[in-house]
Amino acid sequence: MYESLIEATKFHAVNQDNWIGEALAEYKHQIFNLIKENNIKTILDYGCGKAKFHSIIFNNKKVPGSPMGINITPYDPAVTQFSNKPTGQYDLVLCIDVMEHVQEDKVDEVLKDVFTYSNKVFLTITCYLAKQILTNGKNAHYTIKDPDWWKEKLKPYDGSYIVVFQTKPKRGGDVVNKEEWKPNKTTIKKLESNDKTLDETQKEKAQLLND
Repeated sequence: MYESLIEATKFHAVNQDNWIGEALAEYKHQIFNLIKENNIKTILDYGCGKAKFHSIIFNNKKVPGSPMGINITPYDPAVTQFSNKPTGQYDLVLCIDVMEHVQEDKVDEVLKDVFTYSNKVFLTITCYLAKQILTNGKNAHYTIKDPDWWKEKLKPYDGSYIVVFQTKPKRGGDVVNKEEWKPNKTTIKKLESNDKTLDETQKEKAQLLND
């Protein structure tokens, strides 16, 4: 086990409300379009975190075809319950806000592993520092590079992926500018039930999950 993975495992163990897989909601529309346009039935969520949003998003009856016969497999080597290595092939692999957490000398290895599972991969990659500091004093985003650097790394897989880069640490109208958000337990329950008392800061998130 390499350094950045060891640190991610430690972080998950002591931070139950962080890295819960909430970034899936940010890209819900792109993911649903891929499902619809490509008749996707099997999905691997590679680096799923705690995967708290699978049941919210993929069991939503408003999703085309949901509960819909989509089989989504969670995998994250830093989360004990999801650490078993997947086997076989999938119609689609999601790799959402994962690669920046991988130390630079392991990026090629992890990308190669991601693409062994499908010839259709949807990635998002953050290109700025995280707010979290790990137990070794390093930033949670081990590999901070600009999009051109990542595109070079992805060249061997051209034609097999769609990638979205998060380049600015603030939310905005354009997906590329959206940063991670982390709802607390109360907010998650509200999102699940489409609660009407969500405060102003949560309205966009509720809209993402319920429109």
